[in-house]
Formats: sequence, structure tokens, C-alpha cells
Amino acid sequence: MHYLSLIGDKTEQELVKWANERVGDKAPAIKDFKDKENLPNGKFLIQLCATIEPRYVNWDLLTPGETDEDKCLNAKYGITLARKLEAVIFCVWEDMVNVNPKQNLIIYSSLCDIAATYGKKKEE
Repeated sequence: MHYLSLIGDKTEQELVKWANERVGDKAPAIKDFKDKENLPNGKFLIQLCATIEPRYVNWDLLTPGETDEDKCLNAKYGITLARKLEAVIFCVWEDMVNVNPKQNLIIYSSLCDIAATYGKKKEE
């Protein structure tokens, strides 16, 4: 995976495990970055961002993620939160709703790196 070396040294399996552990029971666990059951509704991404900086999340904006419109709104909000955390973002909301595994890999890799240093950055 050439593109992975640009944004971190973790494998997809390690990133999925890390993300599932961080999110815990706040959202259903994901199987991989192709998980069309648990990723399209955007809730997992929002919950993961909340584990890094909970004050950024306005829970009133989270939708049930059941309709296409809800999925779109959650995906847009999740990307906005990731941007606020300074994650590397090359995707658009459609990539999240349609489960683009390469874009998921990039955003989750970036969030993993941010989570590892976030507390340190705030202290400086």
C-alpha cells in the first residue's frame, strides 16, 4: 500500500482495530473501510472525532442516518469535524456515503495520527 506510507505506518487492520476501540459502544463496530453497513450513515466518523475532541461535536446536528438525506448530512458534518481537527481530507461527502475505501483509509489514518498527538499539541 504505497499511499499508506505517506500518512502513517499502520495497516488497515490496525487502523480499524484502533478506531473500533476508540469508538467503543457509541456506534456499531466497522469490519473494514469497505463496510457498507456501518460506515455510510456517518455516525462512526462523528463518534471517532468526538473521542479526539468532544467539545467540537454538536450532538443536535447528528441525524439517525437512516435516509439518504440523513446520511448526507452526517457525512458532511463528519468531514467538517475531521477538518476542524486538521485531518488530511481529500474526500467529499459522497465518498463517505458511498464507502470509498481509499478515502476512508486516508481520513482514518489522519485521525489516528492526530489522536496520538492531539493532547500534546494543546499543551504547547
